[in-house]
Parts: sequence; C-alpha cells; structure tokens
Amino acid sequence: MVLRLLVILALPVITLGCTTNPGVRVTGIEKVSSGATADEYALRVELRNPSDESLVLDRWEYAVTTNAGAWQGEWIASRTLPARSITVDTLPVVLGHAAEPIEVTNWRVTGNLRFLRKGQLAETLFDLGVSRPDVDFSASGVQTSIGAEAPAVNSR
Repeated sequence: MVLRLLVILALPVITLGCTTNPGVRVTGIEKVSSGATADEYALRVELRNPSDESLVLDRWEYAVTTNAGAWQGEWIASRTLPARSITVDTLPVVLGHAAEPIEVTNWRVTGNLRFLRKGQLAETLFDLGVSRPDVDFSASGVQTSIGAEAPAVNSR
C-alpha cells in the first residue's frame, strides 16, 4: 500500500523529468561600456527549446573568469522560451579595474539556468521545491569584441 502511494506520487515528477531541457550555448562576450572603475560586458547566449512545449525561464547563475578579473552573479530570466525556437539573449558582466582598463583576451564562463515547464502540476511542484529543473552550461574564448557603446557603468 505504501509502495503504491509512493509510485503514484513519484510518477508526475518522473514524467516531468523526462521532457527535453533547453539548450544553452554561449556565443561570446562583448564590451559594451567603459567606466572609471569598471567595464561592462554582455555575455551572449543562444537558447534553444527543442520541445513542443514552451518553457518559462527562471534564473541564471553564472561565473565569468577572464585575464582582466572575475565576476559572479545571478540574473532573473523573466521570459518564456517558445516551443521549437532559438533565441539570443545577453547577461551582464561587470569587471572592475583600478586604473586603466585591461583588455579581455581570454575568458571562461560556467553557469546554470533554472526553468519551469508549462502546466499547473509543474508550477506547483516548482513552487514547493520538489521539481526545479535546470541545465548547466560552460564555454571559453580567447578574445572579446567591442559592442555598441552604452552609458558608462555606475552612470545610470
């Protein structure tokens, strides 16, 4: 009797765990502004949803290490990834410096994207902390490009 109840309660979690995860591919990092004490970069990521269901993106957690310094942070995703889609997004990275900015010549990023699957059951299990699906990602590169100039860090 107890075993049957456990199996019945576990089936939704197992079923939710069998759906396809989104794909995350870091495509690069671009400098978007330079300030007196820090430079701001945009980490470019490509998101792929191969499933037939849309996915609600919840939270990014990531760490970036470069020759010019390191940065670690969280970013609330606050968006829905449509079914069978590929989109590009950016995540902020701020690298502080003492005097003159150091040009980024190599970088490495590791991180995790937490998401929520569609449906009332998935939302309930997510809110209860029973099922919090996520996907890890990592990438590295040997140079950075310069993006469109934006307002300096700390000037907003």
